[in-house]
Amino acid sequence: MPCQIDTIDQSAQPPTSIDHSGEQPSAREESPSSIISSQACRQPLFCHWPQYGSHIEARGWAYDAVGRSLSFIGNAAFVGTAVVQLARIDAGCDPEDAECSGRTQYAGIRPSSLLALYNVIVGLASSALLPLLGAVVDHTSVRRLIGRISAIIYCATLFPMIFLSESTWFAVAILLIISAFVGWIHSGMSFAYLPEMSDDKDVLERLNTSFAVVQYGTDVVYIIVVVAIAAAMGWVDDSLATSRVAQSINFVATTAVWGYAWWGGLLGRRAAMSPFPEEDSLLTVGFKRLYKTCVRIYKNYPALASFYPAIRAFSESATQALLVIGQTYSIELLQFSSAETGIFLLILLIFSSIGCYLSPISLRFFSPIQSNQLCLFFLGLFTAGAAGFVKDAGQKVLFYVFAMFWGACGGWKYTIERYLTCTIIPKGQDAELMGLYLFSGQVLTWLPPLVFAAMNEAGVSIRISMLSLILFWLFAIVFLQLMGSYDKVVREANDERGGSRMESSHCERDDVVREEDMENEESKSDAMDRVCESTS
Repeated sequence: MPCQIDTIDQSAQPPTSIDHSGEQPSAREESPSSIISSQACRQPLFCHWPQYGSHIEARGWAYDAVGRSLSFIGNAAFVGTAVVQLARIDAGCDPEDAECSGRTQYAGIRPSSLLALYNVIVGLASSALLPLLGAVVDHTSVRRLIGRISAIIYCATLFPMIFLSESTWFAVAILLIISAFVGWIHSGMSFAYLPEMSDDKDVLERLNTSFAVVQYGTDVVYIIVVVAIAAAMGWVDDSLATSRVAQSINFVATTAVWGYAWWGGLLGRRAAMSPFPEEDSLLTVGFKRLYKTCVRIYKNYPALASFYPAIRAFSESATQALLVIGQTYSIELLQFSSAETGIFLLILLIFSSIGCYLSPISLRFFSPIQSNQLCLFFLGLFTAGAAGFVKDAGQKVLFYVFAMFWGACGGWKYTIERYLTCTIIPKGQDAELMGLYLFSGQVLTWLPPLVFAAMNEAGVSIRISMLSLILFWLFAIVFLQLMGSYDKVVREANDERGGSRMESSHCERDDVVREEDMENEESKSDAMDRVCESTS
């Protein structure tokens, strides 16, 4: 059927403009009131390509998302690969040596530990400061100011990376750490705008879908453009030249879109969302609130007490680490160039969208908890398969095949987790528990790469060190099992809701969480299809 492009429904309410005067705004007065039409088609991805019209902040958020997507791919895939290869030269490694035992002159570590330790540092810092950022968003009016300052610092770190060389690789490695940390702060400020863009849950759903399309499209186009330029110039095996091209595009484009989003009148100021508790300080209020939430969940919601460690702490940390460790594995054992790493990430992206549709299929035969466990089992199985069968540079194609499997499992994982989250959180607790959901997904992101780096520094083969990820997925499977029966968990959540539906801006349409959908396998599958369309 022909596709309708997303448009703005101007008939709902007259659009409002952003206040740029010196007066202090209210917490909600700058939220756009125009909405995206719900009549747009819901099937192919291109059907959701957004035209935000006068929805000013939605347009600003989309531009900011473009910059975040460019920066992640540019820094991780292209610059990160080149830095590791230059570190190998600094350590005196033989280019043909599959696992270099040499150590860099600057840090005294093996080049294969570089990306893992980079993620350890960023993971520790971000997990420690997440409650503080939440307090800043809730109790201060400096959200836009921090977003602007972090954008300036971030873009300033991108420019020197263009000049990566054998003499500057360590400085660029430091800049990668700084940019990742600052970028994490910037993302926190950006995401604080998201739930405030509309009070209509359907509008938020469509906005989330369109933003996902923007980010996905940016990633795919950016990788294809950089790899195409590298191929045209004969630089496919030249990681240094490829990273310079990629980072030049990254710097120019990110600076432009972030400048427009944050200084072009798109993302407005916000007042404090709630008064500051007199007995607390900004440094402690977030941690106290987090502690109280954890204690209450442990006492009152035993299923959720198992859910958060399973889905977020162990499962999410291992899945995020798979990208870093997989990249290290491909550089060390397969001699991947920056362009080939870009292709690796492109395959993960494409097959993650395809894997999303494994969720509704699995729900025809299993409960959401069992489906999640099965997905984690396959993630571990394919990781073990890659470590067992992919051994040298002549097996790059086989590694790409495993990337397809990883991507499909990743899409399956995130979709089924989103569905499960929306069906088991009690009514009225969604805002508080979603904060815990975000924190629990961040709190252990440093641990799997730390385990990998420790094993690697001890001289353990990368192929064996990579298998350490399976232990985290196994812990997640055990915690999921401790949740008990899915039907029992849902009944408990419904009892807490007073028998009514959960209302959350973070979840999907009401019909996704209706009790009938949970009890009827066909309806459950249809509900997952709708979640999958939005997640894609």
